[in-house]
Formats: sequence, C-alpha cells, structure tokens
Amino acid sequence: MRLTLTTALLAGLLTIPEVLLGCGSVPTTQSGMNAKMETVVPSANQAVNAMLAKDTSLKPLMDDAYGYIIFPSVASGALIVGGQGGDGVVFKNGAPWGLAKLASGSIGFQIGGESFTELVVIQTEDAFTAVTADKFSFTAGVNATAVKAGAALDAEFSNGITAFVSTNGGLMASAAIGGQQISCYPANVE
Repeated sequence: MRLTLTTALLAGLLTIPEVLLGCGSVPTTQSGMNAKMETVVPSANQAVNAMLAKDTSLKPLMDDAYGYIIFPSVASGALIVGGQGGDGVVFKNGAPWGLAKLASGSIGFQIGGESFTELVVIQTEDAFTAVTADKFSFTAGVNATAVKAGAALDAEFSNGITAFVSTNGGLMASAAIGGQQISCYPANVE
C-alpha cells in the first residue's frame, strides 16, 4: 500500500492536535489553581529527582538558578508535520511559582514520536521575568543538552537560559527545541 504525499501531510496535520490535546487547561479560579498545583507539583518534583539521578552536576546549577521550569512529560509526534506539547511547573528560588504550557509545531521531513522530560534553567531575575511575563519562544536552531552524567558541567546559557532533555521513550530522539513556545501562569490568580 503506497502512502501518498497528501495522505502523509494529512496524517501529519492530525498529529499536532493529538499531541497538544495532552496539555490540560489552566484554572481561572484560585481554588482551581490550588487544586491543580497540588496535583502537578509532586510529578514535577519526581521528574527533577529523576534528572538529578542521571546527572548530579545539575544540582548546583539549579541551586544557583533564579528559577526553572520542569515539563515532566512532553509528547512529540510527527509525520511530515510535527508538534510538541506538555504541561509543567515553574519554580522560583526553589519553590513552586505557577504552571507552564509548552507547544511547538514544525514542517519538514520528519517521522516518529517520543516522550521526554524537559528542564529549562533560568539564571537571573531578568531572564525569569522574560520567560514568565509573556509567551516565550526558543529561537530556531536551539538545542537542549541531553541529560547524562556530567552534562550540566558544559551547559551553555543564552540570555540567562539553558535547557536539558531526558528521553522517556520513543523513536525521534531529537534535542532540537527551537520554536518551542512556553506560556507561564502564576499560581496566584487573584
């Protein structure tokens, strides 16, 4: 059975909504936000601990950071057209600050799917403000560092920001994060 370009494009276009549907909604009331934070913070802490177990050199980097965002599970899928999506938690000075949403789309030769954990480390207050104030986008061509023993020692910051990924499973295994958009929502909605 032959797969035509039109069929491949249609299948790829259908992949993006499926990936992004995994992203939950952001509560609009304080009680809703409190309940959501109680649900997502434990999985965020587990994801951080799993990354620290793979690379202990991340700990001093995170301890010195003004903040960080952890996306415990980012889903990525592609067939010509691709997309990524995930929910995360923003930490400021080591304490939960709010929620984050990650979304991305791309067109080009690509096929596969994966799930990965992404950690965005933010060095300074200015960088934290830039990321959390509005939709933040990584520029095209930006790559994250794959988490493995000692990888954080060679971390390169751009405008006070760097990112790490740890593959949870799948067949794409790309560390390209350029074009990802991150939207942040403070836990205090009032």
